[in-house]
Order: sequence, then structure tokens, then C-alpha cells
Amino acid sequence: MKALKFLLPLALLFAGGCVEDRDLPEGADKSGAYAPASGGSLQISSVFPRTPVLAAGGSVGLTAIVTNGAGTVLESTIANPITVEWVSSSPNVARVDESGFVFGAGKGEARITARARRDGRYSLPYTILVQVVERNSPDVAELFFNPMQAFIDINGERVFKISAVDHSGAATSLTGGHLYIETSNDNVSVEPREINVTAGASGSYSVDVKARGLEKGFTFITPIYTLPASASQLVRITGTPLVVQVKDSVEAQVPGSWTNVNAGRYLSIAVSETGGYKTIHAAHYDAAAKGLIYSNFYSSWAHATIDGGAGTTMDAGVSEQIALSPYDSNRDKPVVIYLRNGYVYLRYQPYINNASGAWNDIQVSKAPVIDANHTYPEGSRLLGITAFRDPDRASPSDQAHIAYFDAVNDKVCVASLKDSPIAIDDATHQCIALNAPVHSLSISHNRLTGEPRFAYANAIYQHLGTDGNYTVIPEALYYATRQNGGFHRETVNGINGGIGSVSLSLDRVNKPIIAVREGNYVRLYSREPYGNTYRWQMEPVGGIDPVQGEIASVSFALDAYNEPRVAFTSVTTGGSKIHYARKPPFRNLVSRWVIEEPGANEPGDHGASNAIAVDSANRAHMVYTVGNKRWFNYWAEPNFFDYRTYPSAQYAGADLIYTGAVNASRVY
Repeated sequence: MKALKFLLPLALLFAGGCVEDRDLPEGADKSGAYAPASGGSLQISSVFPRTPVLAAGGSVGLTAIVTNGAGTVLESTIANPITVEWVSSSPNVARVDESGFVFGAGKGEARITARARRDGRYSLPYTILVQVVERNSPDVAELFFNPMQAFIDINGERVFKISAVDHSGAATSLTGGHLYIETSNDNVSVEPREINVTAGASGSYSVDVKARGLEKGFTFITPIYTLPASASQLVRITGTPLVVQVKDSVEAQVPGSWTNVNAGRYLSIAVSETGGYKTIHAAHYDAAAKGLIYSNFYSSWAHATIDGGAGTTMDAGVSEQIALSPYDSNRDKPVVIYLRNGYVYLRYQPYINNASGAWNDIQVSKAPVIDANHTYPEGSRLLGITAFRDPDRASPSDQAHIAYFDAVNDKVCVASLKDSPIAIDDATHQCIALNAPVHSLSISHNRLTGEPRFAYANAIYQHLGTDGNYTVIPEALYYATRQNGGFHRETVNGINGGIGSVSLSLDRVNKPIIAVREGNYVRLYSREPYGNTYRWQMEPVGGIDPVQGEIASVSFALDAYNEPRVAFTSVTTGGSKIHYARKPPFRNLVSRWVIEEPGANEPGDHGASNAIAVDSANRAHMVYTVGNKRWFNYWAEPNFFDYRTYPSAQYAGADLIYTGAVNASRVY
């Protein structure tokens, strides 16, 4: 269900990378046909929780650990997928889905068997015993931690919240029962181990548990809840385990020779994967030197000033964006969009004989897009770049597209790059004329054709017309496409106000999804079929424990399963916190969101700027600001286990807005 996601430097640091299973659960089955997988044996070494008990109508998530013959945990990637197939011996007692999520169908016992598969070859089967008991009061259908996976530094501490939901998926009280916390090894210590949940305990709807990191490695922490069924009988409910990885800290450090640096602003991130290695690329802005900084991480952070130094022409207070060059797939060189002297520029590293690491410039805008009277707001997201590499080689060439706001003329413009040599394609450099300034935009591309798609938002604005009269332009969020030689756009309906931090992604069937800050909420808007047309559907980003406070920034990415990963900042009385939200695949809740706080144990304001990306093994990587460090932090999702079938890569044209004849809503 969960696949180990390694960033190689962390793998090298991770001394406890092997998983041992000295005491197999009762019912472990080592019989059956076995064929070694490519590159060595394929084995399921453990399944957690080992002997789960759940109520009829309840559920629990199982985690399989897949290893090779040497005991090293294996990861699943898009290029080399590993899946785990789950089967129940008695579906009328316990059903199991493809991700290892078990549903209690009726009282009794069932054996759940898992087999790992890679390259058409299977591991030995691994079987655990599941017991389903009668539904009791209080109604606890599922018990789980929030978050459900996390890092802990050696000697570091984290507080995790145990919550429960009833059979309707609503939060339910744990009062009146007893909690026991089980750990799979001694890599962490947990306190308290046992909790009598009474009315006077710390909240009847959730209970806090503190874990401390002791040794590098993984630990599965399983909550077990008991409650009296009668005067002489106890009912035991097993919760979905929390996966904790104990590690050494990894964060971006200011180069030792640098002084007076304040480069933790206007962050953008990309993940390069060539030759089996992952490299994190980040673009950020040094307000002191007025320079654009490029960083990359393998075993340590390396930095290069793309254009900097006192007195240079970099424009302060402007967010830049980074992507990976579509024209250099063997080396994954970055391309960066930024502002200089009020003009939009593209910065890239030549991919032929570039031993020196020099950068080249391309001027994108024909005229300045900001001046003294038309400035970009501080912290605005008004530049974007997206790169398309044709997965099937069906289109004429790989492409890159740039979006920017022309503040002088109130236009949103999109430009595309030609290859050989790299240059702006004037024929496709087009703009949408507006009557209100834009405060946030984001660009992506159709996965089949590479054509640009973009979203932007404007605040309420009084527009002075040529007749001398003012017209009130309402606050709005727009989605636009380029097709049939021009732009088409539509309004994203249902917006209630306070829009900011627009972030657009297209899923594997080219359905657009937009994440936005909307007042004190983070919301996703997706374009869904509705009869013969489409309409926008809203989903709030939330969890069992709702996040309170003003939302300062939002970044968004989709993983290979079309599931959203969201980074956002909430501002509270004590400062601000960076949050990471995702939807685990094995949860049957009304709201399946779980939320991690990567910077919870660090002082300072977090996340005024943040950026997120997902790698080919479905692991999220994030960079974010920490106010008192004058730099930025790097955080990656813990190495976790995600062995599912990747969805089909077939693409569709669901992101088209208008087809056929020219429509009155078409924008030129």
C-alpha cells in the first residue's frame, strides 16, 4: 500500500534500511510458487498491523513492506512499478481492496493474503489473520493518526494526534475506552503507552501521543483501542498504523562564505531524475543582493547566483518560477523565468558543451511589464513557466510555455519557446486584454499536445473607461486555453472572495484542477463533466482537525494517481506554520485529508513562500521559508509504502473550452 520513496542522500544516511520480521504473525503463509523478480528476490517481509481486529462495518489500512533478497525496502516508480495484490479468504467477513484497505463485513475471522508483483513476477504469498467483531458503542469504525507518516530527527520529538470516526465517517468520541500504543521496534519511544480515555482526558475526540526518535530507521506505531462490550468482555479495535522514519536533518544551509543573505523568498521547485538519481532544484530571490539564486541538492546544497550582486538589474519583490528544460532530457537542466529592468526574461543553461555552467538570457516581453506606476505587489505570483516532454513522441517537438502579467497594459500573456536555437516563438506570443489588474496566475500544459493552459485571478476593481465613467470589475478566477489560433477562457464559478495563490495542474486525463486561497480556506476547483458541458466543482482542503487562521500562501501539485498534494501557510497569533496536506488512498472517510506540519518544532514564521513538487515515486518535496533563518528549508515526504497500480496514462481533451466556430466568448 505504501511504497518507499528514497531521495538517495537520505537512503545513504538511513542505516536502518532493512526491515526484519523475527516474529511472524500467526497464519503467515510461506507456501506457493515463487519466481525471483528482476534484479533479485521479491519478498513481502511484513504486513502491519500484524493481527488487526475491527468492528463489523469498520475498517483498517494494511501496510505491506516489500524487500529484495538482501532485505532492502524497494520503491515503486512509474518506470518500474511494484504492486501488491490483496485477497481475502472470506469476503463475507472481511473485504480488502487493491490498496490493502480492509472492511469488516461480518463477525468472524478471515485470512488476508498479499503478494508483490513486478515485471510479471510474483513474491511468495504473505498472510495475516483478521478478526471482525460486533459493532459496539461508542461507535468506532476507524482509528488513525494525523499525520499518518512523518519524519522525526534523532533525539527529536513529535506529537501525533489519534482520532476516530464512526460508521458515517464523522469524528467520534474516544471517551470511556482504553488506548494502548504498540511499536514495531525500538527506533522510537512513545509516551504514554497506555491511556485511559475519560471525560477529563485531553479531548474526547482526539488523544495526543508523543514520539521521540532514538535510532535511524522505520517504526510502525499502531493504536489499539479497547472498550467494554459487557461487564465481562472487552472489545479490541486496531487502528491504521503511523509510519515514522527517524533520520538526520536535511535542510538548505546558507553557504559559509555568504554574509547579509536573505534568499529565502519567492521559491520555486523542480525535481530532476536522470540516471537513477534525484536532484532537487530551487529558484529563490536574495533581497539583499537583488539576485536570483539557483540551488541544487544531491548530497549537499550547491548554489549559483544566476544574476546577482549589489547594483544589478534584478527587480526586487517579484516571484520567479523554475522548470526543467524540455530540450535536454539527459541532463535535466533548469530554465527560470524572472524580471529584470521591468522586462520578463528567461534564463537557461545551454545543453551543449556547457562545462562552465554559464547561463544564457532570452528577453520574453517586448516592453517593460512594470514601471513606477504599475508595480507587481510584494509576494505576488505573476510569472510562470511549464515544460512539456512528449511521452509518446506524437507531437512535433517538446515545448515550453511562459505566462506573465503585463501590469503596464493590464494583460495576461503567454509565450512559447522554439528549439534549435531556443527562442521565443513570436507567432504564438499572445495576450488577453483585461480591465482589472491580476494578482495571481499559474500555467500548466495539456499532457497529450503540450499546449498551454493557465489560470489567473483579479480582485474587485474600479475600471476607468474611455468615456470617463467607472465600471466595477468583480473579483473572479479564470481558466483559459489556447486553441484554434486564439485564447478561450471561462469563469470558475462558485468563488466566494478573497482569492490568492492560484496554482493550476492538469491530471492524467487533462482535467484541470486549481488550488486557491479563498479567504481563510484552501480550496480545490476541478472542471467536471455536466451533461453536454462542464462545470466547476469545489472541494475544501481540510481534515479531522481543521486548520484555523489566515491563509498566506498555497502551492499545489498532482501525483501519479491524480491525487492532490498541497502546501499552504496559516497565520495565527503566534506566527505562521507551513502545512502539507494530502489524501491517503486507504481511507474511507467523509474528508480523507490528513495534514502534516513539517516545521512544527522550529521557531519563526514559516511558509510565507513555499513550493511543492512530486517525483516519479510519488514522494512530495517542498521548500519553504523560515522567517528567522533568512534562508529556506527543504522537506521531503517520509519514505513510505505505496504499492498500487498506477492509473492509465491515456489522455483526453477534457480541458478544451470551446470547439468549432468562433464564439463570442473567445478572447484574442
